[in-house]
Amino acid sequence: MKKIKKLGNNSLDGIKLFLLTGFLSCTSFITYSQSVIPQEAVTVSPEDSLVEELPTVEAFIPTADVNKVREGFQRMQRSIPLQYNSTVHSFVDYFIYKKPSFTKKMLERKNFYFPIFEKYLAKYNMPDELKYLSMLESGLNPKAISHAKAVGLWQFMKPTGGDFGLRVNEFVDDRMDIEKSTEAACKYFKQLYSIFGDWELVLASYNTGPGNLRRAIRRAGNVRDYWQLHPFLHKDTRTYVPQFTAIMYMMLHADEYGIFPEEIMEPVTTETVTIDGFLDVETFSNASGISIDDIQKLNPQILKGVLPAHSKGFELKIPAVNYAYFEANRQMILDSAQGRGIEPVILASNNSERGVIIIGGNTNYSASNDRNNGETIVEELDKPAKVEDDIKKIHKVKKKTYTVRRGDVLNKIADKYNVDTYDLKTWNKLKSSKIMVGQKLIILHDDEEVVEIERTIKAERKNKNSIEKNKPKYHVVQRGDTLWSISQRYGGISVEKIKKMNGLHSNAVKKGQKLKIV
Repeated sequence: MKKIKKLGNNSLDGIKLFLLTGFLSCTSFITYSQSVIPQEAVTVSPEDSLVEELPTVEAFIPTADVNKVREGFQRMQRSIPLQYNSTVHSFVDYFIYKKPSFTKKMLERKNFYFPIFEKYLAKYNMPDELKYLSMLESGLNPKAISHAKAVGLWQFMKPTGGDFGLRVNEFVDDRMDIEKSTEAACKYFKQLYSIFGDWELVLASYNTGPGNLRRAIRRAGNVRDYWQLHPFLHKDTRTYVPQFTAIMYMMLHADEYGIFPEEIMEPVTTETVTIDGFLDVETFSNASGISIDDIQKLNPQILKGVLPAHSKGFELKIPAVNYAYFEANRQMILDSAQGRGIEPVILASNNSERGVIIIGGNTNYSASNDRNNGETIVEELDKPAKVEDDIKKIHKVKKKTYTVRRGDVLNKIADKYNVDTYDLKTWNKLKSSKIMVGQKLIILHDDEEVVEIERTIKAERKNKNSIEKNKPKYHVVQRGDTLWSISQRYGGISVEKIKKMNGLHSNAVKKGQKLKIV
């Protein structure tokens, strides 16, 4: 590791101030990341204040002790020769001071996913520290979907996922399968390493793509050292390896900065049940006594709450503690979950009746048509805003002071200024949510223009979701369907209501008939 010069205000003059926009950067190479680079306090004019109660503010991000961070890096055991420098340090500051809530969330989730990551990294003889990459790609969320339609913990695009055996259809998306996607990522790492022979270049190529990285290498005169190549990379890819280095440091040293997990996701030992044919997941849950939450957490690749009749060899994960009961009652449970024989159908959005969603069970997804290639893509509705949506442009961070008033509640103050409650507590060294009238609270806030952009984005997302939810929903009649079975499938809607909405004068329905449900 090269020794770096001690960081100070003078050494940081002239460095642009960036905010992180792409923790969930994806292998589509479209969503990237930017960092907070600390610089001298810069006075901001009063008109930049959000409200009258906030005084003149200054650009501000605290900075961690350089010697302490350097020593922490030197103690880290790793296979990838990651370098510590001022750019990496800026990300350490970001994860400590500006976004401790992200660090906390990763601490809470890692115990559940890391044993799986470690198993496959060891299987393919890959460096163990690659497990931290999924934090930047997806925030350890197997259902993460980027704007570019990259999906899952490791953010595979559909063609790349297909190259590594990840199947995608209306009912199952293996890119969300925890184990299959992780094994595919390990195979991809191995392929990239065979091309570049350097782990820092592997990380960069995972973000920008091997083709783009090759072109950057040629522009640099065939330089193959990551930091010498740095100026020739896309400006957002330049932050990717420093991000990775910083989040790895934080996962090992967060407690030294007062960041601790609260609700830890513990690892779950599982057993596999092989499913052939139709399966209603909710009915399986009820019959087996396994909570639907556990089934969904262990099988995030199931998109629609059902498996279709043509399913073959689907590996359903269930908690090992429930397996003995399942085995003792296997026939009864599977007969119940597979007995309806109703297969849901999705029509692509180029159907003659635009805006129609054909559904066949409990689902939080809608089908949309990708205009670029005509394929049907399943998108999650009402998914939580991702980290990359927090900040939409380069801007300054400001330190503001808020004086607590009578009737104020901490989470309401956080909502008012569009920050996380945990971050607000961390900035002010609060051990609880209790605050007192007259108390001064520090708020690390984004400038007014950016805050308004974020509010607009959230309003547009909320309006889009509302429109999607209000689209008419239809059921295509399958063999064996009756109005009664259809009514029960859709939350117990009455048979009479279905008949009235569809102008039916009897209970007779035919296969292929389309019935309006909502």
